[in-house]
Amino acid sequence: MIPPKRSVLPAAVTAAVLALSTFVPAVAADEPHQNLNPDKGDVVSVETKELQTVVEDPKLPAAPPKTGDKNPGATMGQKMKSMEDTTRVSKASEKELEKVADTVLGEEPTGSGTTKKPGAASASPSAASSSSASAKAAGATSVGPAGSMSLVIQASTWRPAGIAGMDVSGWQPAINWSAEYNAGARFAYVKTTEGINYRSEAFNDQYTGSYAVGMNRGGYHFALPSQSSGAQQADFFVNNGGGWSADGRTLPGLLDIEYNPYASLGNTCYNMSQGQMNSWIKSFSDRYKQRTGRLPAIYTTTDWWTTCTGNTSQFNNHPLHLASYGVAYPQSFPNGWSSHDLWQFTDNGPFSGDSNVYGGSWAQYASLASSSTYKPLGGRASGYSVGGGIGTVYRATGGAGVWGDPVTGEGNAAYGGRYQEFVKNGVKSTGYWHPRTGGHMLRNTTSIGQKFLSAGRERGYGFPINQERNASGGAFQVFRTTAGKDTKVMWSSRTGSHAIKEFGAIGQRWARDGMENGYGFPTTDEYRAGTEVRQQFSKGYMIGYNTANGATRVVKL
Repeated sequence: MIPPKRSVLPAAVTAAVLALSTFVPAVAADEPHQNLNPDKGDVVSVETKELQTVVEDPKLPAAPPKTGDKNPGATMGQKMKSMEDTTRVSKASEKELEKVADTVLGEEPTGSGTTKKPGAASASPSAASSSSASAKAAGATSVGPAGSMSLVIQASTWRPAGIAGMDVSGWQPAINWSAEYNAGARFAYVKTTEGINYRSEAFNDQYTGSYAVGMNRGGYHFALPSQSSGAQQADFFVNNGGGWSADGRTLPGLLDIEYNPYASLGNTCYNMSQGQMNSWIKSFSDRYKQRTGRLPAIYTTTDWWTTCTGNTSQFNNHPLHLASYGVAYPQSFPNGWSSHDLWQFTDNGPFSGDSNVYGGSWAQYASLASSSTYKPLGGRASGYSVGGGIGTVYRATGGAGVWGDPVTGEGNAAYGGRYQEFVKNGVKSTGYWHPRTGGHMLRNTTSIGQKFLSAGRERGYGFPINQERNASGGAFQVFRTTAGKDTKVMWSSRTGSHAIKEFGAIGQRWARDGMENGYGFPTTDEYRAGTEVRQQFSKGYMIGYNTANGATRVVKL
């Protein structure tokens, strides 16, 4: 993580600022971790590029935003919100917004405790009356215009039982994370991407700022299903910060799938049938799990889920983040879930953005962040089991700590073999088993693994008979066909990876004369020159095998 900087805010530059004021967080005794910077001052994240839109002209564009636009696009629950609710910040974070507006936009604090651009006209009486009525209905203590934005600050807001948290986007361009933590927030979901064209300008600083004060944090993706495939949007999300790692502090990526807020994209279900929507969600989920090793969480409402998916239960092994406002407890859940994991219970405080709670214990909360096989509180268990010969070698060679968690079930390989794939921090490995070779692991992303894959997997070199091992100056792994023919793939930083057919004349001569300590690492695979098959080695030798007379020769190049 990049630590927040101590700096003065420059215009149009994103910065995470540590204001010089100390605090002592209130921490429950059973919390898994505490604020990490209690002696370093308030942690504040600031995003200045979209500030003018947020302060002066807060509205959703007619079409989805693109990276570089000055509009933050849609947020969680966007269709259900006014722009006043979309731009809501806590009282402490409003003070930071005032500072930023004053520094960047040249605005000055007004007597009401909000910002106003010099020379701007006052809000009309009718507008002021409307804002005040809204504030009173929400139990606010102060209301004031910031351009056309009205910030409503909560003095005291009812909060349901559970571990409290929040979700934010670029519509909250300045957040005092220390104050949010002191108010009770222990996790944050941060808008990361939307569709396939927009990455939030505020993401980096919000993601870092929430982490710096001790919160668990994760990214969320606002889905635009009619814009591209689910897999493409999952890739865009992961590539731009929405991944997951089992560090105990990172929440699973959140798929925000809800009411279409853009008239240009069709009806509330994006003009998609229920079957098409379910296929889209599965495409996103499958790719996210393939990339990260775990299922994403799903944010939605029961009404939208029923309308647009036919109230399917097929995704109830995903953590559920349910939006349900104005109730003491959600009255209904999407099919397959009997309760929520996360509940977005209001969009009007006490925290900046929207306020949420996690419904389980601290141990379950820790599992949500750390375990790829986390069981949703009201759903079914996810994940794949590992057993048989693959399970034996998987556990014997380090298990999840070395290879990560399984991302597929065990499947059929060629020639009566079996395989299963694993991912750790985005790095894939495959376990192989065959009755003639036993079980062994392959690192897909190493040069040797890539060589094996490009040769046709087990249909090319056969099944691995060992794990990748170190050699003098490099590494190797041996593969065996069902006919008993061994191929050794050798790698060094100078030569890359090449295959030696140990069952052939060249491989046998190379082995007899000392292998890599004799002629060196192979610098080519076998190749034909007339009637001779040849292979070159790093110490300046070529071994040739004459297919006409069976003679083998060694030439110093």
